[in-house]
Amino acid sequence: MFQDLFLGICSPKTYIMKKHLVLALLVFPAVQFLYAQKDPGDIHVSIKDGEINLGKKNNVADDWSVHDGLAYLGAGARARDGYNKTYTYDNMGIVLFESMADKKPSGKISEMQIHFSIPETNDVVPKNGFTGKFAIENLRITSYTSLALIKEKLQGYTESDSYIEHSHRLAKNGIYFYFQFDKTDTQLVKVSFGEDKRK
Repeated sequence: MFQDLFLGICSPKTYIMKKHLVLALLVFPAVQFLYAQKDPGDIHVSIKDGEINLGKKNNVADDWSVHDGLAYLGAGARARDGYNKTYTYDNMGIVLFESMADKKPSGKISEMQIHFSIPETNDVVPKNGFTGKFAIENLRITSYTSLALIKEKLQGYTESDSYIEHSHRLAKNGIYFYFQFDKTDTQLVKVSFGEDKRK
């Protein structure tokens, strides 16, 4: 009935244009809602038993799809092409790395970084530190989490060479972690993690 009334007051061409406009007005806010950037303090990343959950339940380690990460973190990332494609969330203190295949983005996450402090800046590092919740197994990780506590609580994790000063590599259940500390080894600067291919 509404369509008949609408057709009665405008030409078919105008009707089609207005119909598409109405559809766009309805769809655009829905898309914005799906990819709206979250409040930095509401970000929750938890890793347990080989699962990387963003939010309550969203195991990105199932297929390492970059779209799962982007959908959770939302719009507003600084994207940059390079050896990997990077998505830097300045307000969240997070960088998502997408691997490349034949010089094109693969659609797969190669690494995720959580930055607690920003001692040095470059084109990839976020402008602000992470303020959300981050846990590995049952250990809440913050900038004040010591290496001794990490090793004590993450039982069964294998330690191996990281090749970077003040960085410590642990791995378990197909996921690697690099814990990067400051020059005094007292403050955790960032944690990087991804699929462990050294297995």
